[in-house]
Amino acid sequence: MMLDLQSSGSHSVDGNWKALGKLLIYCSGCSKGGLFNTIHIPGHFVYRSRFSRTSGKSFLIPQCRTDVLYVSDPCEHLDQGEEGDVGFFRGVFKSFSVSRVRKMLIDRQAKFHPTEVCPYCKAKLWSMLQANMIPRSAASRVDAYDDCIEYYVCLNGHMLGICTLLPLSDSEEVSELE
Repeated sequence: MMLDLQSSGSHSVDGNWKALGKLLIYCSGCSKGGLFNTIHIPGHFVYRSRFSRTSGKSFLIPQCRTDVLYVSDPCEHLDQGEEGDVGFFRGVFKSFSVSRVRKMLIDRQAKFHPTEVCPYCKAKLWSMLQANMIPRSAASRVDAYDDCIEYYVCLNGHMLGICTLLPLSDSEEVSELE
């Protein structure tokens, strides 16, 4: 992933390596009344990070699937939301400044979040939900409810999102079904 991002020079223009380093190892969480508005979960360093380019395709609408987006597995925060378990995910676009996603956000005259900024580079954030650019495949990729996923992309191509995770079944329930 790092070689791919570096090959295009994307982080010499779109943000910086310090912000990317933080994105790789830090779950931003959320504060009540902040970006995701519902709950307070403090940010923290993650135990392990795995980013996937293939998973990133699930977060792009069909017109933008030629863009390259690396997305992390969700950082799970159990029993945090009113509806259940909460997952935070983050990602980064390769060459965001020339991406189809950025062009479409501009063409749709998407609005920036009025007060919040990217926790990684402090740039302004677009809401992909308000821009109507969240495909159904995104929820299935992170094992979340279809209507409980939201994410933002900053001017530098960093992505951060939240979802309500589907409950996993207990092994007892699974054996009863067999």
